[in-house]
Amino acid sequence: MQSTVGTPVFTPPNNHPCWIELSSPDVTAARAFYGGLLGWEFTEPGPMGFGLTALKDGARVAGISPQPADAPEGQPAFWSVYFRVGSLDDFVAAVSDAGGQPMMAIPEFDGTAGVALVADPAGTAFGVLEYPDERGFTTLDVTGAPAWFELHTKDFTVREFYARTFGWEFTVDGDTDDFRYASFALGAAGDDSGTTDAQSPMVGGVLDNSRFPIPAHWESYLRVDDVDALVPRVQELGGAVLTEPHDSLHGRVGRFIDSQNAAFTVIGPNTDSPAEAPAGGEQTGGEPTAGA
Repeated sequence: MQSTVGTPVFTPPNNHPCWIELSSPDVTAARAFYGGLLGWEFTEPGPMGFGLTALKDGARVAGISPQPADAPEGQPAFWSVYFRVGSLDDFVAAVSDAGGQPMMAIPEFDGTAGVALVADPAGTAFGVLEYPDERGFTTLDVTGAPAWFELHTKDFTVREFYARTFGWEFTVDGDTDDFRYASFALGAAGDDSGTTDAQSPMVGGVLDNSRFPIPAHWESYLRVDDVDALVPRVQELGGAVLTEPHDSLHGRVGRFIDSQNAAFTVIGPNTDSPAEAPAGGEQTGGEPTAGA
């Protein structure tokens, strides 16, 4: 889904996704893959003081960090989604009150910012950042940048947890055994811009993937100009296709793995008109695809 908050210069408000980070066993290989695929350039260090910051046309779009030294041998790379909060302590307390699980917190890791890792009541982990300065994305929903953020969960009612902790407001787009999906906007509680709930743009969604043998997770969709053109390039760079590109009501979607087996999803323009394109929620190659 194309987010209306996308602008050439973007500062994430509180309760909005603010960063995506790839944890990689080989940062050099990851840099070569995403640089070759998406045209990202890189600077050091990343916004959390280590790793790399990925840039698209000079704007920050993502981070790549080395896996911890104690990571299990053979652990594949993986992407994580982080959200900005006004107070790390207050948010971690709210997570516990709402039935979630605080997992790790570093109140101050470089003198100005704090980070925490928490899990929702269904066990899906995500990160939160508190920072007074500019650290997150500086662009959104443009080519090569994150465009949409999505929770794949085994418990569709978990959105109540996110409504309590982030103040998100949900619109249920489908509620059948074949397709359960809800989109969310920040709402007045999380929107620092002063807009009303009715004006707040949709930021992401929650997909019930309980029918599929895929772990629950948060992911982001990266915007590209041509999803199909990425297929041979992904393969040339050592990646593979998980879900063949296909049209949906919200854009053409493809799901891939990179050269270190980290899954990622891209979205671009449909090849057919929206009226001719199938609705989201179809399954291709064993992967549920919906929402974007």
